[in-house]
Amino acid sequence: MQATAHLVYDRQYYETNYRDWLVHRSKWQRRATSMAITLILFGIGMTILFRQQWLVGIVFSSLGFYELFRAVTHKSRWVNARLKAIGGEKTIDIEFDENEMKTTSSMGYSRVKMDAFDEIITATNGIFLIPENGVSIYVPHSTVDPQDEWQRLIHAWTNRKLGTTTKTG
Repeated sequence: MQATAHLVYDRQYYETNYRDWLVHRSKWQRRATSMAITLILFGIGMTILFRQQWLVGIVFSSLGFYELFRAVTHKSRWVNARLKAIGGEKTIDIEFDENEMKTTSSMGYSRVKMDAFDEIITATNGIFLIPENGVSIYVPHSTVDPQDEWQRLIHAWTNRKLGTTTKTG
């Protein structure tokens, strides 16, 4: 089994990455808006119920509005930071098989054993390959050919991580 991906690190890639990260990997960010609104409502409630301590309510409401602003703008700040860090569109070609991943880009070539990834998380639009330490790799499904081999590889990797298959030579 073998599949190849051609990744273009552009705005669309990072926006897809962010959407899947928010749903499948984020612990707190997906709840940030509702937590900020709760803080605002708590502050308003404090202001109404404890009129002599109205300043405390205003402080809580102000913190809530600040957090709401941060939550609403998080995606655009995150995407723009990534685009700025790479300094323009970059491309990478990745070859996958059952045992390793080979990457080729303008910066060089690498080979990584699939066993180096502690977790493989299947998301709505792609997968996250998560090493023990370091940066995770996001691969959108739409960038991989052939799709049937890609699905078989994901199944083989996740089964191996679950310990339901044995390693081959």
